[in-house]
Amino acid sequence: MKSGNWFILFLLAALLGIGAGYFVTLVVKPSLLPPALRLGSLREPTTVLLLGVDVVYSQEGRRLKADPAAFTGRSDTIMVARLDPIRNSVSVLQIPRDTEVPIPGQGLQKINYANAAGGPLMAREVVSSFLGLPVDHYVVLNVHGLVELVNELGGVTVEIPKRMKYMDWTAKLKIDLEPGFHTLTGNQAMGFVRFRHDALGDIGRVQRQEIFLRAVLDKALRPESWSHIPELIKIAQSYVLTDLSEGEILQMITFVKAVPKQNQHLVMLPGRFSGTGSWVVAQSDVQQMTARLTGMSWPVGAKPEVRISIENASAYPHLGTRLSRYLRARGYEVISIKSASDNTAKTRARSRIIAQRNNQEEAEMVRDDLGGLGEIVNASLGDLESSVTIVAGDDLEPIVDEADARSPLPDR
Repeated sequence: MKSGNWFILFLLAALLGIGAGYFVTLVVKPSLLPPALRLGSLREPTTVLLLGVDVVYSQEGRRLKADPAAFTGRSDTIMVARLDPIRNSVSVLQIPRDTEVPIPGQGLQKINYANAAGGPLMAREVVSSFLGLPVDHYVVLNVHGLVELVNELGGVTVEIPKRMKYMDWTAKLKIDLEPGFHTLTGNQAMGFVRFRHDALGDIGRVQRQEIFLRAVLDKALRPESWSHIPELIKIAQSYVLTDLSEGEILQMITFVKAVPKQNQHLVMLPGRFSGTGSWVVAQSDVQQMTARLTGMSWPVGAKPEVRISIENASAYPHLGTRLSRYLRARGYEVISIKSASDNTAKTRARSRIIAQRNNQEEAEMVRDDLGGLGEIVNASLGDLESSVTIVAGDDLEPIVDEADARSPLPDR
């Protein structure tokens, strides 16, 4: 065979090998491919407003039909999702429904009223103006559709942080959940995300919604769940009002299911309670959270500016206090120490370092000072007053013990 033919055969074999490898990777492990090489995926960063509302139904024969006008009720859940194929990331910013914002023609109001005042277009305008960020699309979800979506997935496993028992007579919903890991049915998931009868009220519910959303992402991104996508879209058509086309939704699903877990960021807009119960947010915090949402750089705080909260979830009763001394000696401000009994958490072998404000750089700085130990999580699941919350596990005992041995203190 001529040398030119050998070259052509070699080239064809190489192309076939590359092509086969590409399609196998696309199906089995799409996260290994750059977003630009994923078929049917997003090409440009997209920002979507996600609203959760109650919807009223009317009976038509054997079927229940949602009243389209009911999608313009007050929004109990408000999230802004940033899908960024350039950074290969998904970031979700949760805005507490009681956040005070100016609403056109209505003055200063709680942000959940925007959807009732002018529907999703008004809500999108208000959120966009508040964050200083263009919002491309909106999705309004009837929270009752959550039941069918969760059941279609075969349930969702979440860690229940505390005993939750309450009868919601308005929604005819019985909430009865024990602490620990549980696979929730649709009705149980509804109770978990709606429960608000604790000291934090709606802010506690926002944190639980974050736990739930993270669990849903974890379940939905598994290959065994992908076969449910057509049915999930069908269910969504009955419970969702959106300006997105089916093709655009499929593009987003294709993109999101390939985003690695470490690039999924879910955080809440920080703030404080006012005397009237509203959630008041500083403009500097809005700017910081918007910058982090879009991947813009933000100055990393010096160690004295990093406010740390410690939750001792280890088998060592005094590890929280000892860890506090360890961190203060390295220049950090420790604002609170809690024991595992305070949050009914199980004993953990591995620590978690929670970047409360999507401030991963500061969390990484803390982890470096902890000898590289601990898993970094971008979430608002710790102390609301902190910028970094450490859920201390057994893995931190040796490094703290070594530091104590070098500089023993009387109250060890």
